[in-house]
Amino acid sequence: MFMGRDGWSLLGPLRFALSVFYGLHARMTPAPASHATTAGPKIISVGNIEVGGGGKTPCVLAIASALMERGLRPAVVTGGYGGRSTREGGALSLPGAADGGPGLPAGYVMWTGGEETAAARELGDEAVLYIRAGLPLAVDRDRKRGIGTVSEVAGPTHVILDDAYHRTTLPKDLDILLLDAGRPFADGRLLPYGTLREPESAVSRAGAVIFTRANDRSVPEEVARYVKDTPVFFARHLPASLAGRGGDRFEASDLEGAKVVLFSGIARPESFEKTAAEFGLDPEVSYRYDDHYQYSADDIGEMIEESETGSVFVTTEKDWSKVAALFPEGEKLLRLDMKMEVEGIEELLKPVL
Repeated sequence: MFMGRDGWSLLGPLRFALSVFYGLHARMTPAPASHATTAGPKIISVGNIEVGGGGKTPCVLAIASALMERGLRPAVVTGGYGGRSTREGGALSLPGAADGGPGLPAGYVMWTGGEETAAARELGDEAVLYIRAGLPLAVDRDRKRGIGTVSEVAGPTHVILDDAYHRTTLPKDLDILLLDAGRPFADGRLLPYGTLREPESAVSRAGAVIFTRANDRSVPEEVARYVKDTPVFFARHLPASLAGRGGDRFEASDLEGAKVVLFSGIARPESFEKTAAEFGLDPEVSYRYDDHYQYSADDIGEMIEESETGSVFVTTEKDWSKVAALFPEGEKLLRLDMKMEVEGIEELLKPVL
């Protein structure tokens, strides 16, 4: 389900002209070199050069999990795209935190729990997944302030920055770039004509490159010249399980004979649909909404009305927090939890251990 495409297409010539100027500016403006931190937690940045998608959130979660398995204490800083609490200030979430928050900067709020729907509205889609994982979290568009705040209050050994590759002035001990193995440079066009926020040459700046959705260990030909001296790794998106509203877990076989309806509001719905198929789901239909889509009760009602009685609705982890409270109790709603498996993640993290 796509909306507003025609008007955007009519602006093509203007978008192309703007992308030319954008590209010239990106190439003429030297990017400051990332520099390692000298005190405090190690800083790990995860990002990409394409707008939207790319697997940043599951990669952050995979890195956090690997660090915790070593007895370390990771925290996360994210920009909180779409969150109301971060438009002027920031928010902090700590596992088990009570009201208050000593030492918080002006404009900061302490998120002390509540429905995931409210968390998504106030803090953004990605924040909900980090809170669900029990990670200390700062949600702040001013990433440097977020690093300082979560470091002072939570005392982590590592801070992982979600979507910060293009923020070259931030201190970083490890700057990880994610590239889709099948389409590393997307459509090859810079914003606003395309989806690249930086030119291809920006790959050379990476401290490590992870090729996501990789079917094998081959480096795409168009990227090879940029990663000659860069450590490269390969990752896959894997379905973990289906989860219901009460926390119950399901297998695909549990839905045998049911009409399955997929829906998502993410940058790459085809990736979600592929993962659902790998899990064993055979949907009747898949509704595609815009990335970070804010669902309404009418949207949910239309899907239910257009679907057969007794259908099972399956959505993504990100969308779940925005729709769980909107679905009638009598309708079966499940989320497909996914994980990223990074081959050689121990080697990837050696520079920050």
